[in-house]
Amino acid sequence: MNNNIYIANLKMNGNIQLIDKYINIFKDYNGNNLIILCPPFTLLDYSSHKINSNQSILSLGAQNIHHETEGAFTGEISANLIKPYSEFSIIGHSERRLNGESNEIIAKKIITCYKNNIKPILCVGEYNYSDNVDETFKIIELQLKPLKNIILDSQLSLLIAYEPVWAIGNNNACDPDRVGEIANFIKSFTTNNTNISEINILYGGSVDDKNHEDYLNQKNQALRHHPLPSSLKNHLPSFLILLIIYPQIYFHSENM
Repeated sequence: MNNNIYIANLKMNGNIQLIDKYINIFKDYNGNNLIILCPPFTLLDYSSHKINSNQSILSLGAQNIHHETEGAFTGEISANLIKPYSEFSIIGHSERRLNGESNEIIAKKIITCYKNNIKPILCVGEYNYSDNVDETFKIIELQLKPLKNIILDSQLSLLIAYEPVWAIGNNNACDPDRVGEIANFIKSFTTNNTNISEINILYGGSVDDKNHEDYLNQKNQALRHHPLPSSLKNHLPSFLILLIIYPQIYFHSENM
């Protein structure tokens, strides 16, 4: 079992030199944490080769997949094309939702992931901050509702990344206690409305080398953590600093 989960989304950035840096940063790390790197599609092949040849502990994820497995969908990428390289795929990122990706399409993508043995990382979160956390609950519930219509094998797992859009890529990180409240809501909804046996909840939004301990030390039930191992502490700040130019990192807790 992995103690904690860390996901780095490089978005539309990076090159082979950056991938080499990631491999080098973690070359001596042998801890029991899941660290997922999501580079652009064009770097998946190279990343996979480097990770395998260096016996790196890094795992790979795609940044998106199309819900159809093949067809006339110019510019899209199918599960068939990424599954030789990626164990995971981000689904429903806020930047794609802004471009018209609906909850129904996202549900289809999740099904496609499972059919192709790809583990989905479902992104949810509000665009604007509200002092009333109940308003945030309503928004996230709408984003999670399509999961209720998916009949899934109860042995499947799901990663859900809570990313408040107003907190991404700036110094306005969400308060850890509020993150804990929202994580509890997500956990309660998915537990009560799906038959997925393993649900992990992550947080993303202006996490950096200065504030990551606040989230790792969060006392809330849904985000409780094992202590961060010293072996990872020695690597994590560099990992995060490297992401300042390409910032989006998700943290997570242990399984619940």
